[in-house]
Amino acid sequence: MIDTHCHLCDKRFDKDREQAVERARVAGVTHFVEIAYAPGIVPRAHDLARRHPNVYLCVGVHPGESAKVLESYVGELRDHARHARVVAIGETGLDFYRDHAPREAQECWFRAQLALADELGLPVVIHQRNALEETLSILEAARPAAGGVLHCFDDGPAAMERAQAIGFKLGIGGCVTYGHEALDEAVRLASAGMLVLETDSPYLEPEPRSHRRNEPALLSRVTKRLCELRGWTSAEADRITTANAHDLFRVPLG
Repeated sequence: MIDTHCHLCDKRFDKDREQAVERARVAGVTHFVEIAYAPGIVPRAHDLARRHPNVYLCVGVHPGESAKVLESYVGELRDHARHARVVAIGETGLDFYRDHAPREAQECWFRAQLALADELGLPVVIHQRNALEETLSILEAARPAAGGVLHCFDDGPAAMERAQAIGFKLGIGGCVTYGHEALDEAVRLASAGMLVLETDSPYLEPEPRSHRRNEPALLSRVTKRLCELRGWTSAEADRITTANAHDLFRVPLG
């Protein structure tokens, strides 16, 4: 399995980061995409990748960080994104739930990262919260050439169909275990080639939740629910989602 979206550099892993990586390996998680969503996280992410050859990076500016990051950072971000271990740009998008940043700043950085992804031939990892229509409208107009993934997908069939029309994949994580009927239906109906696995660790622990912390080793809980919705065996789910992640991120699987 490939955890296509995790935050192992988060301070909540400071006491047991290496053990968390080992637990994931034992649970069958072979590769990770670490999300370095702000300038200060990038050095820690590179350090993690140096220690673990199965860790790849996504670099960008989260919408919640967009007011804190100067527009001039785009040049430095371009340099980061050219590193051999970087496989995507993001997570970027729009978040109107908490409004940690003005909408104008969020959209500015969103569009800048879409342009950078096209320039470098990289996919984009999209975060949206309470901004589905605005986010999809921008993506439909931009149509990123290397595609991307709607991280933490928690919407219904209509959003799934719009994502499919622009060649995007759906990041399936803990939300699929929470009993959201519209999401369940979208996952049942989606093309098999759209589905990739993620944890968003340390956030969004899959059921049964302990309300402590999520980690990549718990990806099997997501797979279990995915199999229930799709009628797949565990082996089929692993094979299909791994192939999809490889198709999007070009993560070497050898």
